[in-house]
Amino acid sequence: MRAVSSTATTTVRFAAAVVAVVLLAALLVALRTPAASAAPTVLSTGRPALASSTDSSSRPAAKAVDGKTTTRWASARTDAQWLRVDLGRTATISSITLRWEVAYAKAYKLQVSADAKTWTTVSNVTAGKGGVVTTAVSGTGRYVRMLGVQRGTNHGYSLWEFQVTGTPVTPATPTPTPTTGVRVTGTQGKWQLTVDGKPWLVKGVTYGPSAAEAPTYMADIAGMGVNTVRTWGTDASSRQLFDAAQAHGIRVVAGLWLDQGADYVNDSAYKTSALASITKTVTSYRDHRGLLMWDVGNEVMLGQGEAQRVAYAKYVEQVTKAIHAADPSHPVTSTDATTEAWDLYRKYTPSLDLYAVNTYGGIGWVQQKWRDGGYTKPYLVTETGPAGSWEVPADANGVPQQLSDTAAARSYADAWKAVTAAPGVALGATMFHYGVEDDEQGVWLNLRTGGLKRLSYYAVQQAYGGPVTGNRPPVIQRIAASPSTGVAPGSTVTVTAPAVDPDGDAVTYRVSVTSRWINGGDGALRPTPVTTAGDATLRITAPTTAGNWKLAVYAMDGHGNAGIETVTVRVR
Repeated sequence: MRAVSSTATTTVRFAAAVVAVVLLAALLVALRTPAASAAPTVLSTGRPALASSTDSSSRPAAKAVDGKTTTRWASARTDAQWLRVDLGRTATISSITLRWEVAYAKAYKLQVSADAKTWTTVSNVTAGKGGVVTTAVSGTGRYVRMLGVQRGTNHGYSLWEFQVTGTPVTPATPTPTPTTGVRVTGTQGKWQLTVDGKPWLVKGVTYGPSAAEAPTYMADIAGMGVNTVRTWGTDASSRQLFDAAQAHGIRVVAGLWLDQGADYVNDSAYKTSALASITKTVTSYRDHRGLLMWDVGNEVMLGQGEAQRVAYAKYVEQVTKAIHAADPSHPVTSTDATTEAWDLYRKYTPSLDLYAVNTYGGIGWVQQKWRDGGYTKPYLVTETGPAGSWEVPADANGVPQQLSDTAAARSYADAWKAVTAAPGVALGATMFHYGVEDDEQGVWLNLRTGGLKRLSYYAVQQAYGGPVTGNRPPVIQRIAASPSTGVAPGSTVTVTAPAVDPDGDAVTYRVSVTSRWINGGDGALRPTPVTTAGDATLRITAPTTAGNWKLAVYAMDGHGNAGIETVTVRVR
């Protein structure tokens, strides 16, 4: 091998060092120079979309972001409507394109939000003319919406496409469902309630005893397969109820009472006071592990005029926003007596997380009414059971004819079937009523009238997957009173009420009477002396006050169960 001179070697080493320094410098420059920003792209196509309303099930919000110019979203025919898209991640928004159908917006706002609650306006249009409009904007958020202010036609608003262009600023990974708290998750028609990240179908009852008695009854309620109880009001005493519920794995739909007779148009003092009280209550219980959700008001719209109904819906929106601010970890709903209230909630109470309704004989129609209404939120049935006294025909004496125990029990089973027939939309039910009152209304609808278990108690237990074995109530097969009309005051009335006990237990009877259908009283039941004359033939003395008296006959098995049937007599 030829020898290399020391001078040549030195030269080679110097050149190599220079090259290394140059390469290192280039690398450092590359590391310190920001990468070129990604070019803006369309971020909205195929993303989840929601709208304040739709005019048809064939024109839902999703049709405006499906990338097709032949399908569209269309709203109800009012000015205050909106369409929003969830980009799935935070993005810098550079432009928004609206491809209007004939039904365009003359005035509208384009807004962005990080949480779909607080919105920033990035464009305010006051003289729109429809067509295809691309607006350059500057904003950052995950949600983008078009908020209609004024329609340009007699129709609602309608968009062939709602296109958002921008640049993601976070990785394009799905946002995980929160693993703590209670949430309404999912998309249109595919919702569910989750508790700490796990699905929660409400299998509930409304709760009647006092909060102080909750430790006494909650184990029995849990034994029915119930996971939720609903109340109508929450105060300082409610902590005993929350504690007892939590101890048995039960959650509470906590009612926040609002005065059904208040003037929601003019009484600002009441509304201010009620809001302050509600906020204080929410703050007190928001961290309790027994809480499921808040339920604002109960049947306040029932019987109200339109102005009061609208004012009330607007007030519920104010209350709902205050609850969300104080407690972001639990949903908020509001209960009324008909699904028609949902139309006002949709328009004036957009912050509700779900709707709620009390319905008895009409439970089988709720799902169809939800479909026909084009609603974009799920619902909870907060009261249901046998048809009420306002829903049934009168008997021969003109008194609402109460369902038999057997028919009432069947009503609960049918109600649960109606709820579970709407998965992804109906989030469950709290059936009416786990009450122990022993009065006329308690005989009609309580599962434990006077503390006794009724056939309906076991029907609810079976519907919720509870045990189907054990001692069951006697069943009164039929009931009749003789005479039943033109009864002389103080005379003898014979009541026939043969009962069969499924367990072969001996049956004993008692009879109570109420004057509710004479004087409209509170429905109190007054025990009356009974003598027996043969098997299930009972004799009582007729009341001395003229009018229609209702008799409740109790057949008891000695094991805490009772079959109860009713009949009326008219005293002349």
